[in-house]
Amino acid sequence: MEKYNEHIANTSNIEMIHVSLDSDEDAAESWAAKEGFPWLTVLPDKKERSGLDVYKTTNGVPEYHLVDAEGNTVVAGSAGSSAAFTKIDEVAKKAD
Repeated sequence: MEKYNEHIANTSNIEMIHVSLDSDEDAAESWAAKEGFPWLTVLPDKKERSGLDVYKTTNGVPEYHLVDAEGNTVVAGSAGSSAAFTKIDEVAKKAD
């Protein structure tokens, strides 16, 4: 939530989607609700239908992918990487 609030919450041209790796749908939804996620959560069984299965992941948690309006990955990173959030900040500044 801290990174979301710092980099995304007040940025009108960037949205966040949580793709859960949890195989237990109820557990995934209750965890997202408990954490207060204000963004969409896509469950594993809906990943293909949502079209998000085209983004290859390492199953690292969390893993970030910044995708442009055409669906191309701009940058990807993991919890230890700041690359995705650096790029998000650049994109947000261009929109101002």
